[in-house]
Amino acid sequence: MITNEKFELPISWGWFLALGISMIILGTLGIVFAFYLTFASVIMFGILAVVSGILQFSHGIVGKEDNWSGKALHLMVALTYIVFGGLVVWDPVSGSYSLTLVLAAFLVFIGIPRVAYAWKCWNKGWKWKLMLLAGAVDLLLAGLIMYGWPGTVFWVIGLFVAIEMLTNGWLLVAIALAKRKLTQEDKNFFQTPAIEKDPV
Repeated sequence: MITNEKFELPISWGWFLALGISMIILGTLGIVFAFYLTFASVIMFGILAVVSGILQFSHGIVGKEDNWSGKALHLMVALTYIVFGGLVVWDPVSGSYSLTLVLAAFLVFIGIPRVAYAWKCWNKGWKWKLMLLAGAVDLLLAGLIMYGWPGTVFWVIGLFVAIEMLTNGWLLVAIALAKRKLTQEDKNFFQTPAIEKDPV
């Protein structure tokens, strides 16, 4: 069974299956502890911003870029990262307001391509329903964020991150199982005697 759909699937399905199951487990835990996941996500984002800013600032100082016209902007962006990340870590409650809006934009950013890819798969006769569902869930969650703003700030980040992890986990599991099925069909095909493949 040789179809173009194979080229849209990963080569190895085992790691995809393990990653999908792991994300499903973590997503389920995230839903249970949505409040804590919200603040953990905000604080982690702040820490990453500070670390990124420090690395960028260090490069601007230590790196031999004296003739680079963009060095001042480079250092200013680095300082912005450090200050913003530090404020988020210092006051994660305030940081959760802005990051909730960022999350809504992120969900739209990944939801639209998923819907578009589902349309492409539908036109080619490939499996498209789960991809469409994943994209629709992303767009629905983005809409709910804007609809419930700002009352849902304290739990929405954790809950939506968890739901996105669950959705992506099930998507990875489905991809892995589809690849496993095609691999098994190929294996059975090549193990079948030639006389059974093309009877005279």
